[in-house]
Amino acid sequence: MSQTLNLAHVVIRQEAEDEYVVGDPASGNFVVVPEIGARLVELFMAGHTVEEAATEIERATGEPIDAADFAEILIEAGIVRSPEESHHWSISRIPARWVRPFFGPTAWIVYGACLAATLVMFVIEPALRPTYEDTFVFPDIVLSLLVTNVVVVALTFLHESWHAFAGAAVGVPSRLRLERRGIFPVLETDLSGLWALPPGKRYGPFLAGMAIDSVVLFLAVAPRYAWSRGWIDLSPMLIRILAMVVLSQVAKLAFQTLAYLRTDMYLVMATATGCGNLHQVTRLSLKRLVRRLTPAELNVLSTAHERDLRVARWYRLLYITGLIWMVWFAIHFLVPSAKVTFGWAFGVLLQAPPFSLYWCEGLILLAFTSLNVFLPLGVWIRNRRRAAA
Repeated sequence: MSQTLNLAHVVIRQEAEDEYVVGDPASGNFVVVPEIGARLVELFMAGHTVEEAATEIERATGEPIDAADFAEILIEAGIVRSPEESHHWSISRIPARWVRPFFGPTAWIVYGACLAATLVMFVIEPALRPTYEDTFVFPDIVLSLLVTNVVVVALTFLHESWHAFAGAAVGVPSRLRLERRGIFPVLETDLSGLWALPPGKRYGPFLAGMAIDSVVLFLAVAPRYAWSRGWIDLSPMLIRILAMVVLSQVAKLAFQTLAYLRTDMYLVMATATGCGNLHQVTRLSLKRLVRRLTPAELNVLSTAHERDLRVARWYRLLYITGLIWMVWFAIHFLVPSAKVTFGWAFGVLLQAPPFSLYWCEGLILLAFTSLNVFLPLGVWIRNRRRAAA
């Protein structure tokens, strides 16, 4: 077997004298292997083919080893990534010295000061706090939704880029991918290589997105605060645009606190508690209460670290609460708003002259709504197919 395995993303952690956990933190796939298995993985990660790794182990131990069978175990466990998954985001390869100043002590003081100053302005001037009406920048609803979505996507790329820059600052490349968190579609910067670093070096990259969000939020709130005090003069249009940015950033920061959706704060919490597979252990421990687990799922629980099992006892309460909130949100907001929007869009498409301005607005609104509603389902189907491949 002369193939090489894509294991650059894999983390190896010793748990006992002859017990090592090998896995992909990004996917939550882990296996427990003996010391020889860990040595094989290290050789695979170094670029050795399966045959070369087997020869190296036999030379070191004097005994033959079935490296091909071991490689199949890694593939079946979902630890080996396909070639198309190995490409790193180009901006994450920027030299560390160029981006390190953005994540030093002075930079984090600035990030914290921006967030603190924004909260103070919200307290002093409650009118600056965001409302759902801030979405509608223009009288034309479709134009407002178009501009809002463009701004949100641009700021999301900035958020993810800051994660990538922070990873580059500690020498960890990353990949940008489309994922879902529950019923929400998200862009995600895969920084799984961070799990090979000491915990103290992970916090900065995990919090980097929220840090730049805090700066953008401050830059949107501060001019409106100054305008409300009569210190500067701003046009009504700029005020509405800044308000829309504030709504976007507040929503984004609030979303990151939803740890049960494996957001940035989940990664911070997992690092702080020393857990390596908390989300999957929690999910499977709850699933076991209502249905039979597969042999592979039972193996995950039986080999889980005691720390993950201990933290999962209270984390699952947060997980269940989050699931209940998500169902409530879907019933009271997502479904009703989608029903109204689809009804309005289809009504326009059926009644307005084809290709008229009004008809085009209905088509654009239908496309936006369909994307928001069905994209998470598409991501789920894609991930299921990849797992079954």
